[in-house]
Amino acid sequence: MGRFSRLEFGDSKPSGTARADQLLSDADHFLQEARRYWLAGDFEVALRNFCRALEQDRTRIEGWSGQVLMLIELGEYKEADLWAAKALELFPEHPDLLGLRAIALARDARPRHAIQYSDKAVAVERPTAWAWLARAEIFKQKADAIVLGCISKAIAAAGNDLTTVKLQAGRILRERRAYPEAISYLTDVVSAIPTAGLAWFELGCCQQAIGLPQAKASLEQALRINPQFVPAKRAINRLEKGRLFF
Repeated sequence: MGRFSRLEFGDSKPSGTARADQLLSDADHFLQEARRYWLAGDFEVALRNFCRALEQDRTRIEGWSGQVLMLIELGEYKEADLWAAKALELFPEHPDLLGLRAIALARDARPRHAIQYSDKAVAVERPTAWAWLARAEIFKQKADAIVLGCISKAIAAAGNDLTTVKLQAGRILRERRAYPEAISYLTDVVSAIPTAGLAWFELGCCQQAIGLPQAKASLEQALRINPQFVPAKRAINRLEKGRLFF
């Protein structure tokens, strides 16, 4: 099962009202920490916190979806698929999990299966923002109308998750080299969450790609937030060695 084979956890059922409140409090704490580290670009630590949240309360869908997302971020696509399948046993047909499994399968070069899971994710009565983001991800090489339509639907369905949805939308658009559109979303993210090192990194990469002088400052901000953020270090090194825009 690979280096994450010990993610398994036991059945943590509360044994009374006080214990149930404590479990909920602990799960909330670990979920908040996981989100903070994810936004800083520290996917390993975020993963550990999502796992710890599930150790406290295995009914938290955010813990399951976050765990799968972090495995995807770490390039562990087979593990992500495995844990998405486990999560779907508890939450059958949940659009977030179906969408994340679609991403894992697409990244693992299984496009036909990825499309099948994405179809299921958006076929539910109320598809979530992450279901639409997943669809934008797996169709990111298709026509603008398809990708932008999925992103628009994700934004409309985002609710309280609008900032993180914009972050993912910006990342997808950067991969499509739609840099001005990506910059628009990512600028909103760093304005709302200045400590989001991942967003600063993505923003800096977009700015660098089109020759904007703000690129270095954005990348350096990402590194200040997370000094261990290797992609930001590499991007700054490439920029300084090339002296392309400065």
